[in-house]
Amino acid sequence: MKYAASFPLLSLLLVFAISSQAQVPDFTIIVLPDTQNEAQFFPQVLNNEIQWIVTNRTAMNIQAVLGEGDIVNDGAATAQQQNADAAFRLLDSAGIPYLLAIGNHDYDGANPKGGRPVTGFNQWFGPARYAAKSFYKGNFPTGSNENFYGIVNIGGKNYLFLVLEYYPRPEAMTWAAGILQANPDKETIIVTHNYEFVDGTRESRCDTQDMPSGDATGDDMWATLRKFPNVIMVLNGHLTNAQSAHRTDIADTGTLVNEMFVNYQTFPNGGDGWLRILTFHPSTNSISAQTFSPFLNQFNTDAANQFTVLYHNPNPASGMGTIGGKIRNTNTCAPLSGITVALAGASTTTAADGTYSLSVPPAAYSISASGAGWMSNTQQESVADSFNTNLNFYLTPCTLNSVSPSVTICGPANGATVSSPVSVVAGTTDANAVSFIQVYVDGLPQLTKTGGTLNDPVPMPAGTHRLTVQAKDSTGTVFKQTISITVPPAPAGSCTINTASPTVTICTPTNNATIASPVHIVAGSTDTANTIKFIQVYVDGTAKFTQTGGKLDTSVAMDSGVRRLTVQATDGQGIVFKQTISVTVQ
Repeated sequence: MKYAASFPLLSLLLVFAISSQAQVPDFTIIVLPDTQNEAQFFPQVLNNEIQWIVTNRTAMNIQAVLGEGDIVNDGAATAQQQNADAAFRLLDSAGIPYLLAIGNHDYDGANPKGGRPVTGFNQWFGPARYAAKSFYKGNFPTGSNENFYGIVNIGGKNYLFLVLEYYPRPEAMTWAAGILQANPDKETIIVTHNYEFVDGTRESRCDTQDMPSGDATGDDMWATLRKFPNVIMVLNGHLTNAQSAHRTDIADTGTLVNEMFVNYQTFPNGGDGWLRILTFHPSTNSISAQTFSPFLNQFNTDAANQFTVLYHNPNPASGMGTIGGKIRNTNTCAPLSGITVALAGASTTTAADGTYSLSVPPAAYSISASGAGWMSNTQQESVADSFNTNLNFYLTPCTLNSVSPSVTICGPANGATVSSPVSVVAGTTDANAVSFIQVYVDGLPQLTKTGGTLNDPVPMPAGTHRLTVQAKDSTGTVFKQTISITVPPAPAGSCTINTASPTVTICTPTNNATIASPVHIVAGSTDTANTIKFIQVYVDGTAKFTQTGGKLDTSVAMDSGVRRLTVQATDGQGIVFKQTISVTVQ
């Protein structure tokens, strides 16, 4: 979903960058996980937590309290709401800003699917409760606090707290985008009930099926939030099969975004009073997270509950980042193993649980997921230096054309933009035995295999190509399917070329490197006397790839084992020069 910008992007970034330079003293924000069981069964525990916040306000410079939703177990239960109301009135009396998100249990009857009934929630925690508070700035829809926001001045700097409903509806995300767009100078923390999953990935449509399709999962919310340079954090609770997780993403504008899941409702005493303490240290560019129970008077100091994260993006330059996620059946959400995930310079296959991970140079990539019997899927994503990017895929079973004889290309899709080497997946339907199947690119043969199925990488140069899969059966009948695809230029690799003439320099991979197939090859050539006509890749003496000009940045599939890799150039005078290295392909 895209939204029209009210500011030119460059101006927006400059405003945000300038405002971020103002130094703010250390300050603390308290995060309250789901308090539902405390509100219903252990109100003394909830009161204890809130009183501790009030008591320690000055010593810890507590500036705000954020509730992640599920204030009560049933939004229509008056007794539960009265318990919660009594506790939070302690914050009212102390003048401490607080913003409480709506959770699935805060709907009447704990039933958001029943038309999102919010009578109880708005009676106790709706706009009327916040109307007299100076930090309260607006809500959506009219008359309801299902979505609302506040602005708190901390150390002379305004911070925006944006609270989003449980599984935000499209119109709620449009409203949220408008608020973010109108406040480019304010660092923003998003509070919602569902966003990050218990394993540290963003919640996807396969993780829960609590709301109708079309309402925003964590993945969907990130697709909107990543567009804005002012979003610095997302907080959520809700899930119960773990207690804490966190991840860090880099937004499209380069902003570092910390995302944290925390929820202790399954512990004794309604959660034992555990809360999250986030202390911001602007001078050291860090945020420390602690987990403390005023009820037990103790800290939880394991790695999941006590840690330090970066505050702003330090723009590291390690030269590598990671992309990973899970691939599932779009119809059943079952994980798919053995699926090939490929991008320029790297590929891998999914594990038994459908997960994959690749370490690659930071760049914008076209990433494809393909496997025999499945329609391929291609997505565009950027990998940030030193950070992990989460990208999930959902594949649809490939149904072969029932007409005999026929070829069905399951992937790539017609009109797709896919990185080289292109994973070509195809099958055939024929009353007769299929002798062989072939891949043609722009009318030239690239690959031949016996039988009637295909699931193989095919190197292609950048540009738009005509991809044909052709089969021949035992009667000599030839049949085929043709589609059009576009291969983007491979991400540029860093390559210092030997200045001696004429020479070839292989920058990637290095000699004696151990690498995965397809192998990312970056090379260049120097010829001061003549123009270089073309450059080629040979593997064990066999030509694998040819490109005009004197530079090369591509990927070539190789069988496992020790391989002799040669990059050879030919100039206008027919002079051939080359470099050869040895690599081990896993």
